[in-house]
Amino acid sequence: MTLQTEATQPAGLESLLSRRARHVGSDPLLQGMDRVGQRISFIFGFPDPASLPADEVASTTADVLRERGRAALQYGDNAGYSGLIDALIAKLARDQGIEAKRDNILITAGGSQALDLLLDALVDWGDTIVSEMPTWLGAVQAFRNVGANIVSIPVDHQGIDVAVLARELGRLRDMGVTPKFIYANANFQNPTGATMSRRRRQELLALARSANTLLIEDDAYFDLRYEGEPLPTIYSLDHDGTVVYMGTLSKTMGPGMRLGWIVGPPELVRRVSALKVDGGTNVFGAHVAADWLPERLLPHVQRLREVYRRRRDLMIAALEQHMPPGSTWTVPDGGFFIWVTLPEEIDTKRMHPQVQELGVEYLPGPACFAEGTGANQLRLSYSFVEDDLIEPGIRVIGEVAAAELREARGAV
Repeated sequence: MTLQTEATQPAGLESLLSRRARHVGSDPLLQGMDRVGQRISFIFGFPDPASLPADEVASTTADVLRERGRAALQYGDNAGYSGLIDALIAKLARDQGIEAKRDNILITAGGSQALDLLLDALVDWGDTIVSEMPTWLGAVQAFRNVGANIVSIPVDHQGIDVAVLARELGRLRDMGVTPKFIYANANFQNPTGATMSRRRRQELLALARSANTLLIEDDAYFDLRYEGEPLPTIYSLDHDGTVVYMGTLSKTMGPGMRLGWIVGPPELVRRVSALKVDGGTNVFGAHVAADWLPERLLPHVQRLREVYRRRRDLMIAALEQHMPPGSTWTVPDGGFFIWVTLPEEIDTKRMHPQVQELGVEYLPGPACFAEGTGANQLRLSYSFVEDDLIEPGIRVIGEVAAAELREARGAV
């Protein structure tokens, strides 16, 4: 018996895509990474290549393979390798003042997966979240990917503006809306470099509690403080399970390790862990990191602080020399970024191709806003560029910006 079927045209891809895939479009956030470095690149928050601890990691890797290679090369637990969790428990207590147990911690593929998993666990399409703006462009994209209704709160020199936040939370309460969470960077905020005072952290925590919602504290740059006294994490100030803390090894041990973590209430950690179907996050790398962290992290971080402090200072000096009148910028106490605000007549997205043609690149401000605002702003990363290229790169940006300003004002 022969089964005959009528020939049909295959369905168009668009009709087969999920709502998320249709919504997000077809341009990946990161692409062409093998070409990074062909320009003077201030665009991404990549660590200094020369400072990555390749030799130390190679030595530790050899030890891991010799001592427990079969376990390191096998599948792992959803929650992550227990040895790395134990190393993080010790590191968090020593450095961040965070007292955690194994059931508070979930190992993730960097901070990006940590945020994606939290969104997967907490946010349905159309749910409301509250976020600082501008913020990390990866967070902006992640929020869009899940169809969140984003309530944006401006950032000042101390981070998220708690006065505006209180007003917006009150407005949502009046509408009968409870946001799923508030998202904020407390240390060296990406992209502005702002750091919250202790009082601001306490006020933010109190507002999250009063709104009966979670506070996601993204602390990717905690270890990279160059100036000022260390401040307590918001998580360490919390005693009732309001705060979920995110961290990563991407800025210290190296982004290629793809290792980060979530610290939170055990019930939430279990639910988020159940959403992971990856066979264990980078099990081999987790074994290596577990052995590297206890003795190697602090000396390595000290070297990084010297490199990034020097580059920040070089960039500040270059901005003072080359930016057109009316420009302002932040001076961070740590992290990777300086946030530049140019005169209102300048559109940093429009002028970016001109700067790229001259061999330089930066991140236009609108990429860091859910609403696409910030047209006259840009983010500069000083972490990836060698010292002697910082001033020439800033000079190019300054010259193009000055020309744009002259044209906008009708000057000859």
